[in-house]
Amino acid sequence: MLCQAGMTRHTMLSHCLRWTATVFKDRFDQPTSAASPLAVERNDDAVDRIFALQPGAEALVDEALAADADFALAHCTKARALLQNGDGAGGRRWAKRAQELAAPLSERERSHAEIVCRAIHGESAIALRMVREHAAAWPRDAVPFSFALGVYGLLGFGGFKDFEAQQVALLESVAPAWGDEDWWYLAARGWALVEVGEGERGIAMLERALDRNAANANAVHGRAHGYYEQGAAAEGDAFIAAWLPGYSRKAVLHGHLAWHRALFALQSGDVEQAMRIYEDAVAPDASEALPMFTMIDSASFLFRHGLHGHAREAVLCRQLAEYVARHFPKPGVPFVNVHLAMAHALVEDHGALERLAEGVASKLAEDAQASGPIVANVCTAIADYGAQRHDAAAAIAALLPETARLGGSRAQRDVFVDLAVSALLRSGDSKRAAAVAAKRHSSRAAHLDDDWLRQVAAGIDSTPSRIM
Repeated sequence: MLCQAGMTRHTMLSHCLRWTATVFKDRFDQPTSAASPLAVERNDDAVDRIFALQPGAEALVDEALAADADFALAHCTKARALLQNGDGAGGRRWAKRAQELAAPLSERERSHAEIVCRAIHGESAIALRMVREHAAAWPRDAVPFSFALGVYGLLGFGGFKDFEAQQVALLESVAPAWGDEDWWYLAARGWALVEVGEGERGIAMLERALDRNAANANAVHGRAHGYYEQGAAAEGDAFIAAWLPGYSRKAVLHGHLAWHRALFALQSGDVEQAMRIYEDAVAPDASEALPMFTMIDSASFLFRHGLHGHAREAVLCRQLAEYVARHFPKPGVPFVNVHLAMAHALVEDHGALERLAEGVASKLAEDAQASGPIVANVCTAIADYGAQRHDAAAAIAALLPETARLGGSRAQRDVFVDLAVSALLRSGDSKRAAAVAAKRHSSRAAHLDDDWLRQVAAGIDSTPSRIM
């Protein structure tokens, strides 16, 4: 390979030396162009911190770059670490530099850097297509592959009705290259299986992942979903409660794991405990997570709290509304938008709901909502419910199969099922309410619908009442 024209003398010499020097492999057994084994080692450590959703990746990748300032894939890691810490602008700058540095390198490293750059710059459809091609050629190159995964990844936010099944298929397509030992792959595949209803297989993988790396918050999160899908609220709460004290409150998933605990308590009927957990670690005044995570978890919890008939916590709802005003002046991705609708509905801010609807409509016209029209329809149903137009809100029942296009986990999207059942009950259509609840009851953990079915059997009062 020839050194490319246009490079400085120093950069040209540096790249030419890389092509003739000893090749150092990363922990995924991929050859790199790094000029230093220390750079590879520290970059591996940083990637592992990112994959485990633990703090400290930036400092480690800075050590890698101190050992080799032109290590392109370490620039990719730096971009990912900045993005994970909420610095999108910094992430984009580092990703662009990674792409430039990778230009004269191997085909794998060029593809690796381009995927990272395109994903971080929001070119999601191109990035996803490239991930599929990259995974077929280099199935153990974990960093670009990882951008497709999770409920907020390229697949989750890609607008696909079957994104969970696509995720499983993608992970299983590379299974022969991974075997049964790597904690990152086991956790990713295990949680993906839980999300498609293969709990037994998925939970076994998640537990093996935790055996290999007990600090992997991603595996802890997947296991929490396993408990949720099994209906094991007490066991799930105990599991998270035992693990969470050792996890930094500033870490990515701290508030969300606490949200799982609050949800377990709410489902178990311990509303006071649910509110204590919420106020301690989930609410905007307590959470140290990224604004998107904090807003989604807070809005979802408080909205569910109201759907299940509990009196509105006005102070907490206002606190959330103020947080939304500071951090979310305009619509974003579809999953964010439906939770903004919940936050506005909780404080009956009809003006904000109208502005949100206008903003979503504008984005749809620009083809800037991967989910398609379902985002507008769900926002409308939430607004109708908040305004006690229960007949209109009940229209969401027919849209439930489409809500997967919004992204998020099954546990997160269950709020839409609860909304449908509550709206149907309050509009007097107990027969359809029972049918919606029974459908989930027969395919998922019974605890999700036991209370709804009891209310149907008891003949809930369908007279409109303000519960939010």
